[in-house]
Parts: sequence; C-alpha cells; structure tokens
Amino acid sequence: MDTMPLTVDSLTAVKSQVEAHGLTLSVVEGGPPMDKIVTGSEGREEQLEQYKQCIRIMGQVGVPVLCYNFMNWACRVGRTSYEAPARGNALTSTFDMSQWDDTPVAAELQCEPARLWENYTWFIKRIIPVCEEANVYLALHPDDPPVPRLRGVARIFNTLDAFDRMVEIEPSVRNGITYDLSLFALMGADAPREIVKRRRYIHFVHFRDVVGERTRYTETFHDEGMTDKVAAMRALQEIGFQGPMRPDHVPLMAGEEGHATGDKAKGYFSGKASGYTMQGRLYACGVLRGLIMATKGN
Repeated sequence: MDTMPLTVDSLTAVKSQVEAHGLTLSVVEGGPPMDKIVTGSEGREEQLEQYKQCIRIMGQVGVPVLCYNFMNWACRVGRTSYEAPARGNALTSTFDMSQWDDTPVAAELQCEPARLWENYTWFIKRIIPVCEEANVYLALHPDDPPVPRLRGVARIFNTLDAFDRMVEIEPSVRNGITYDLSLFALMGADAPREIVKRRRYIHFVHFRDVVGERTRYTETFHDEGMTDKVAAMRALQEIGFQGPMRPDHVPLMAGEEGHATGDKAKGYFSGKASGYTMQGRLYACGVLRGLIMATKGN
C-alpha cells in the first residue's frame, strides 16, 4: 500500500480486495508516519494519536499485525548498489560501508541513542495498551543495514541485546518483532536458537538471506546465503509459528524490468534491483513452499 488506510472503510476495502483472490490480509507494513515520535520532536503527540487510530482500525477490521521500524526517517534503509551481479545475469542489492556516502545530515535531524531509547519507551508504553484493547500485535523490524549510525544518525535496533532490552522495557506479547533472517544473521544470531528464544514475540517473518557481514553484504537468492534456512524453517515449525511470512527482497531477473524508476523508486537509488519485482518473488515463494513442505513432516 502506498498510503496507510486510516479509516475502517478504506482498510476494509483493501481487505476485501485481498480476500477476493482467496488470500488473507494478516499484516500491515509501515503504518502511519512516526518520524516525530522517533526523534521526540514537536508534533509527536499528534502522530501518536494517529498511530492509536490506526491500531484501533486494524482491530475493528481484523488485521492482527503491524510491522514497523524505529529508524530515524532522515536516513532509513541504506544500499550502495541495486545493480550488483547475481547468478543468471540477475541483479541484486549490496551495502558496503566503505562505499557509502556518510555525509552527516543536518544537526537538527540527528538524535543520539540515549534519546532514541527514551523516545521508544515513551511510544511503546503508550501504544501497547491500545494494542491490547484492539487485539493487534506490533512487529518491530531491525535497522537495515544493522549498523549503529548512518550519516551521523544514530540507530538503536541493530544488536541482539537491543531486542532483549526492548522486551525488558515492555514485556507484553503485543510488543513483538519481525524476525528478518538476514538482519538477525548479520547481528550474529544462530537462527534456530534465536527463533526458539524469541518464540513468544515473533509475529512476522521476513525470510531472506545475505552473504557478508553487517558493514558489507550482498542480498542473495533464497536458495543461497549464509543462513541455514532448513534449520530456521524447522525452528519455526517447532515453535508452532502460524503468523505471516514473506520472501521480502529478491533479485531482479535477467530481462525483467525494474518495478520503479525516478520518483516512483521511493528511495531505491537505481530503480532496478528494488527487491520487489515479480519473477524473483515467484521463485522465492517456490523456495519457501519447498522449505515448508520439507520440514513439516506429516
């Protein structure tokens, strides 16, 4: 969705469209703007009220999961190329800190880690009671890339300890996570162990992979990468995970057009290997279905 439906009618219309194709709308990604909440700026109270409205609407319509992130909007998802070569003449994305333009953003857009933790605590303590009333689960996505600072902008959700601290601040099961295989791997997680450890809080899964380390990595096809995806899927089966899961980012197949260029690229530098093109997604879905079938047993 390009914009978050902020009325019951608008979200119901989206849900009906999805259900007309035999599918279920079980998660909303993104949610309303929260840049002022993240930085603790003037206007955060208004954004909080809009967020509460969104949660209540999701509860009324029956959409149970909201995936969001707590990255400063001055510098969010970072890549240094969307045209890195992959197998079969496909293109994929990379992040290399040594090639990244790390020119600091304006000082007024920056916010230090201690303040970010204060702002997160302020937000989560006010939004979780609304989630509990509405029967909606939050699913916090890690920082991407999982580095502590980009362009002078601090980021706080890029270590395993940070996700432990998140639960210490607010232990409600409504305060959950989006388990992104690639980003948790870059943070040093052993996927099966981490999935079992965080079983109570995993409400959404991004099943993608990378090769490299947190300051230099390349996104891969779903049958490649550094994560033992069979073991990860077995762990999800073991904990009885029944929530939504998607392939997330995929390579751009040879001969396939980039799904967005120019203004429509929405932050993707080249508009080529944006991560969301159709052929790569279909291939990834096939890999995921195979993993599910192979690990489900009877």
